[in-house]
Amino acid sequence: MHDLELVNLADESLLPCQVTTHTDGETYELRLTRASASPIRVHSSIDFEDALRQLRAELEQQNLLLLCNRYRRDAFVSSMSRQMSEGLSCYLVVAGEPVAPELLVESLGPAFRGDVVTADEASKFINEWIASFED
Repeated sequence: MHDLELVNLADESLLPCQVTTHTDGETYELRLTRASASPIRVHSSIDFEDALRQLRAELEQQNLLLLCNRYRRDAFVSSMSRQMSEGLSCYLVVAGEPVAPELLVESLGPAFRGDVVTADEASKFINEWIASFED
């Protein structure tokens, strides 16, 4: 179980929550629980990264962000990190620099509010980071 926080984008208030992972080797499940709300469950037949994408979309529809490493602006998931961790690790990248193995982190590790952005904002940053190597 991972004790994390959600931020409500309407008023920036923080809400404690827990995220649990479960797999039987074929299905990957994430379950987010918080006080006074129904649990959110997402499932994937691919890996936890796919489930994390689904969870992010569900939370953003509710105007919430989960303060975890995977939802940081600078979080990048490589195919190798997905395979090695079933989608539960990501790299934190630096603009203009290649992936650094020492910056491999747990996707569900806690992150600061200033580092966590919407999926669209993160995608823009990562696309710009990738483009910086195309010269």
